[in-house]
Amino acid sequence: VAVSGAAVSGLALAPLLPPALDSYGWRGALLLLAAVSLHLVAAAALLRPPPRTPPEPPEPSGTLLRLLRHGPFLRYAAAFALLDLGYYVPFVH
Repeated sequence: VAVSGAAVSGLALAPLLPPALDSYGWRGALLLLAAVSLHLVAAAALLRPPPRTPPEPPEPSGTLLRLLRHGPFLRYAAAFALLDLGYYVPFVH
């Protein structure tokens, strides 16, 4: 769900960008997109409940190796790597 949010916002904002460019120019359109992003950050911050228990102390060394052996984390990291590959490579070329 978290990974699909970037794709959904790209699909939703892509049709709105050409009219914004025609109306406001490059700087105005980028300011408009920045304002939308800022509002989304503020709205997302309101969705998270405050923590009720104190955080646990960090575990000793060796947690990185356990994390790299954890299947769900590896799938999550692979999904983000593929998303970044498909999202940024076309812009670079």
